[in-house]
Amino acid sequence: MDTTQIISSLINLFRTLLPNVLSKKDSQRKDLQINPVAFNVTEELWGILMSKAKTNIPLKDALNEMAVLPDDDDVAASLRLQFKKLLAKDESLQDIIGDKLNEVINSGFQLNYSIGLSSFKWLEVLDKNDATLKRLEMIRQFRCGVPLHQITEAFHTDTEYVHRVNAAFSHSGTQGVISGSNVRHWLDTLDPNDNILRRLDMIGQLKSGTPPEIIARQYNTLPDYVHRIASAFDKYGAVGILTEEDFRKYRTIYPDTIRICSFNLHGTHDSNDYYRFKRIAHELSAYEPEICSFQEVISGYGIEETSAQIATWLTNITGYHYRTFFGHCHLFMDKYPEGIAVSAKYQLKNTNLIDLNKGLRGEVHPLMERFAAVSEVEIRGKKIVFASVHLDHSEDERVRPAQVEKLHHEINRIYGKNDIYCTILAGDFNDIEDSKTINYLVEKGYKDAYRACSPSGGNTYPSHNPYTRIDYIMVKGDVKFLQTSLILKDPSLSDHVGILAVIE
Repeated sequence: MDTTQIISSLINLFRTLLPNVLSKKDSQRKDLQINPVAFNVTEELWGILMSKAKTNIPLKDALNEMAVLPDDDDVAASLRLQFKKLLAKDESLQDIIGDKLNEVINSGFQLNYSIGLSSFKWLEVLDKNDATLKRLEMIRQFRCGVPLHQITEAFHTDTEYVHRVNAAFSHSGTQGVISGSNVRHWLDTLDPNDNILRRLDMIGQLKSGTPPEIIARQYNTLPDYVHRIASAFDKYGAVGILTEEDFRKYRTIYPDTIRICSFNLHGTHDSNDYYRFKRIAHELSAYEPEICSFQEVISGYGIEETSAQIATWLTNITGYHYRTFFGHCHLFMDKYPEGIAVSAKYQLKNTNLIDLNKGLRGEVHPLMERFAAVSEVEIRGKKIVFASVHLDHSEDERVRPAQVEKLHHEINRIYGKNDIYCTILAGDFNDIEDSKTINYLVEKGYKDAYRACSPSGGNTYPSHNPYTRIDYIMVKGDVKFLQTSLILKDPSLSDHVGILAVIE
């Protein structure tokens, strides 16, 4: 007996005799007009399995359900699964049960696979020529443990077809086996020549019980290959079955670009915040930015960090894992802790808050405490320094140039020896385009991303009627500017307009 036959025979032996075994005492056995060998073997096997169930809760539950509802198909299916797992771990137990079942068969007791399933075959009272009903009956018998050779004989088909029908039903339910020229398959509506889909289907068929030999014949490959990609999928997920060719194709569709966003969140709007930040995340998700700079981020006073809220929404919407690094600066409206944040769908490394309040050239002082949140981000093998900036709004025109000068020197001091590919400063600079602040950065090698792509325009403040440009993405390094645009323009989102830059 093979494993399938052992499990099917055991299930049907229990369904036939277990009620008698559990309800009758030894003194009453002589009154039972049933095969005594089958009775004794049933009782013995029940005892063996219940002892195994002491340390196996799922098996114990399945056995107890069989004791109460022996004719229930779902109960039988559950117990069948537990038997399959048990015998796979203990080959010696499989031999013991097999020998006991052979005793039953040799005693003349007939193990009828259909016992308990129904008093008649349901297909006989329906349309025998309905192909869909035949397929459903094949699946039912296959999943109830009827030996495969009996199914192929009864339906005049082969094992490959039975497994294909079963896999199609697993993938698509009844829609997968609906009548037609062929069994419907989820892959049939897609590109059958897509290698990734082919591999996924091989794995899906294997996990639904189709033997690797049958899958290999269907896809003109070897069983070892089917096992290999299934193992890689189990270990690494979908990435495990990708090839170099797949990655080259991906890079053709999605070139080596970095999408950078900067947006002033405008503090808190109290009761409207939940929907406001959700809307911001939804609009940003269309661009799937690699890195984001946020200003006027609130964290505290009963408010979950607002950049983290947006990061959570972006993660849920795009499937990428966005992280944030927040730095507190001062109080918004004299009560809400406000600051700046960087967010990225890559790990944030070597994060630092750079003080832009003390040690400024000319001994100038900002009106409010200011810091820059800076992080190192590695994107496709390139190290990038990314800073979120919110410079002071002082009327003293010396303050902001002194702040960017200190920021420039501190970034060089902290990150200068780290083999950096490019440095990006993004945020609300509170200064106009031809100011000393922007000119200083240009002198130090930074380029204005928006102006590199557009000779005019780009006003970001105020959002209801933008007349000036005070928000920037400044980049230093060997990059090519591909595109810049203004985003998040709705005044209900913020008093600033957002910026998006795409660099290569």
